[in-house]
Amino acid sequence: RSSLVLAELERTGGVSTHLGPYVDLSNVGSLLTGTGFKLPTIDVDDIQIGYPNMMVLMEHLGRMGEGNACLNRKERVGLGTFVGAACLYNELYSAEEEEDSEDGDAGIVASAQIIYGIAWKEHETQQKPLERGSATYKMTDIAVTKTKG
Repeated sequence: RSSLVLAELERTGGVSTHLGPYVDLSNVGSLLTGTGFKLPTIDVDDIQIGYPNMMVLMEHLGRMGEGNACLNRKERVGLGTFVGAACLYNELYSAEEEEDSEDGDAGIVASAQIIYGIAWKEHETQQKPLERGSATYKMTDIAVTKTKG
């Protein structure tokens, strides 16, 4: 994303959207609660994936559906912009060179976030909590029993 922005600023003097927007984690929880789910839990995995170059990375992003769905987007990125972005990506996000690499080119690294959203939907057969204040034991009694035993 940043490589495309920098290359496009240099080549065309402006920036257009090419990928979908970032997802804010609080929005995922709000989306779940807004659709009637309770107790949302959000988890994130950050992963890094190695690619030989930006061309292969962009092909994989396109095949995963990670394009831009906006109606007012540019149809294509110019070749000069794309090559410039590839050069910038190589400089900014190159992988650590490995000793056994034949050509000395270790490729690039792409970062991705996988967001998991888990929540519950109430059902009439689901066990209901007891009314507040209906407990037969106090929490202090339970804590004392556990420490003595």
